[in-house]
Amino acid sequence: MNAEGQNIKTIKWSKIGILTPILLIAALGVNETLLKQAKHQPSVVSDADLFCDVYTRVRDLGSEDVVFLGASRMQAGLDLATFYDRYPNKKAVLLAQSGKGSSYPVFQNIVDKTNYRGIAIIDETEGTLSSQNNDQLPFVNHCYDSFSINRQLNRSMSTWLQSHFVFLNPQSSSLRLWGNLASQRKLPVPFYTKTLSDRQQLTDYARADPKALQTLHAGRLKDIQNGAQEPSAPFETWFAQTKHWQPLIEKFQQRGGKVIFVRMPVAEDRWKFERKIYPPDRYWQPWMNQFKLKSVHFANYPDLATFQLADTSHLDMRDKAAFTKIWLTHLQAQLPSLSATKPK
Repeated sequence: MNAEGQNIKTIKWSKIGILTPILLIAALGVNETLLKQAKHQPSVVSDADLFCDVYTRVRDLGSEDVVFLGASRMQAGLDLATFYDRYPNKKAVLLAQSGKGSSYPVFQNIVDKTNYRGIAIIDETEGTLSSQNNDQLPFVNHCYDSFSINRQLNRSMSTWLQSHFVFLNPQSSSLRLWGNLASQRKLPVPFYTKTLSDRQQLTDYARADPKALQTLHAGRLKDIQNGAQEPSAPFETWFAQTKHWQPLIEKFQQRGGKVIFVRMPVAEDRWKFERKIYPPDRYWQPWMNQFKLKSVHFANYPDLATFQLADTSHLDMRDKAAFTKIWLTHLQAQLPSLSATKPK
């Protein structure tokens, strides 16, 4: 090849090298625009690395700080901005895990493997208190076995990117976008929940498909109603299945920790069946009395039981701040040490 031909080839590859990133950026821009037009939003992937990124902050917490444990109702109901507004001098970490049953494994690890002696606010139900479910344990183990410095750095970068770009939301992927456009000639319906970098979940029922939401609501009610047809276990039998909590609670309290259990709200039509399965005055309150614990059960506070939960189980994001403000007032009344910082 002569010099002229070599120059032409070099120019050709140079143009490709310049145009490729330009076209890629343009394609991503089109993706973002189309997804935002369909009301899709950025969402952080709530994986084990994100859990560990938050969990590692427990070691920096003091005796006046707070850990929030539980499941998706805690993630969807707690508004951390409202918490910090009320307690600007406190730190808090949200370690609740959606769809993972009892928070016992996380609490056990905090008690046995850290020196944390602050406040633990634990979201459980009668069913999860007696459960031997360990679904939250793999996340905790991941923090010790696999959460290397490299994974921490990758998680930090991923969190930033996922917080800013819609197409990185698994529910809003480019594959789903163009697959829908090709097969259905329309933009994909957005998923109505999103996760923030601090692991809060925002549930936006205004973005949910009404028919799908109605189906979900009806299905959950049917499951709970069927459960209400079965006779409840006697308190003594149920209580025997909850005793694994006692040594942990005592160990945590002996080193200065404070514990309060909470029952987060469910929809009124769901609660009428759940309270038949586990009447609070026969299960929840006697359990708290046996262990000499404080608690806030939503059914005991009319101002916590008036919120609408379209899927029967989770608060709408627009209600998070109002709910948290009321909820913290009740928590503080039961646990005065929570008021170490004077409320505004």
